[in-house]
Amino acid sequence: MRTLLSALLLLCLSAPLAAGSWPQWRGPNRDGVAPDSPPLVRLGADAALAPAWVSEPLPSEFDGGWGCPIIAGDRVYLYLHSRKRKADVKLPPPKYPWMPIEKSGMTPQEYQEYEVKRRDEDEERAKAEVFTETLYCLDATTGKTLWSKPRPSVYSRFVQSSTPVLDDGRIVVQGAGRMVRCMDATTGDLFWETRVPGEYRDEIFPSSFAVAEGVAVALVGHLVGLDMKTGDVLWQGDKSATRGSYSSPVVWMHQGKPLIIANVAGQFTACFEPRTGHELWRVRSMAGSMSTPVITGDRLITYGPSRRSGLRAFELTREGARELWAYNGMQDQGSSPVVVAGHVYAQGERRLACLDANTGEEKWAAQLTQRSPQFTSLIAADGKVLYACEGLLWFAADATGFRQIADVKLDEQGVIATEATHRNRLKIDEITDENEAEKHYRNKVDRHGPVPCSTPAIADGRLYVRLKKGLACYVLTQ
Repeated sequence: MRTLLSALLLLCLSAPLAAGSWPQWRGPNRDGVAPDSPPLVRLGADAALAPAWVSEPLPSEFDGGWGCPIIAGDRVYLYLHSRKRKADVKLPPPKYPWMPIEKSGMTPQEYQEYEVKRRDEDEERAKAEVFTETLYCLDATTGKTLWSKPRPSVYSRFVQSSTPVLDDGRIVVQGAGRMVRCMDATTGDLFWETRVPGEYRDEIFPSSFAVAEGVAVALVGHLVGLDMKTGDVLWQGDKSATRGSYSSPVVWMHQGKPLIIANVAGQFTACFEPRTGHELWRVRSMAGSMSTPVITGDRLITYGPSRRSGLRAFELTREGARELWAYNGMQDQGSSPVVVAGHVYAQGERRLACLDANTGEEKWAAQLTQRSPQFTSLIAADGKVLYACEGLLWFAADATGFRQIADVKLDEQGVIATEATHRNRLKIDEITDENEAEKHYRNKVDRHGPVPCSTPAIADGRLYVRLKKGLACYVLTQ
């Protein structure tokens, strides 16, 4: 096994790096698909793959946010919003710790009152911490940090989780406190920073900017458009009708002209002109406030947080959107589907499903083995779909049936292999105490998967995954 891992690592480190691009949330076309991907290797049942590299330790999850990496050629960028306790301050345990409503034993009204007290307490406790936003630039070949640009930030209820967008040598990212920054992709130097008007307390705004006609558009409490060159606020959508802060807008190319499609308040999806913010139409799509819409040609796919919402498809024109079908077999709070070769692939409620994009007909459904899969979005390359939650699940983009390619876990070194391979390598079966055996496995494998809610990026056969100890790169080509 050591020989195999060493050989794989040597192969990864020596593989040439082709120019690739995953320059924004959900890739080149904001649809989760890596176009023109080279053929990807298929891991055998007993194979293990070491990372080409793992970056320096980086803030993770609740101490760094859930932002996703972006890739441009030989560089990888990652934005993190971190918090660090002041050295001379000690805090007692919180009186109102966060807890999900389903485990609180409270009525909805009691839980709402509890949440007010929790937010008040969190805001007060945050005075004992320092908040920083940092843009990291890494060498895509080695994982070495080329530079990092930390800047002072403010408290948000959860650390801010926006994914940057790279356009024409400029990186734009939404930070905490309604602050938007534009930085030079080569040096990280600041071009401009703009605070979007509006009240702010502790809200989190993870919506990631889309760029069209020189305008950066995102939900910053409501939909706004900023000039990419100057940072000027060119327009603001109606603060009630375009309310939102999680879902990210996408660009629809219609007759050679870009238009913005965004999920907004009241489970509507609306279409806007990027330069003016003029709303062309809106439709009651039942879309979730966290899921990102998917555009495939002149077809819109939305996903909602309940089975009543489900997956829906619409035919688009400049004048409006006509619903084509609805699929009510699954739901997810924030996951976004992916469309490959005329079929929609989605996950929700511990299930995967494949639907005909034209009719909504279910082609197949399969059960997931993950304990609590949700939020993370699907991506696709080389006719394969990847879901990263607790581990990495690859399956074929094949409408004839579910064909699993690999279901792998990650150990403390970032090595990916099947659970059976990890257990064999760790000699779990030789540990006589069953509880100690499972504890050892959890410590070495179960606790080292991808950062929850952070979707991987893929470009030129290289997969970039945020782990709890840093960013890892895997070479998936021969």
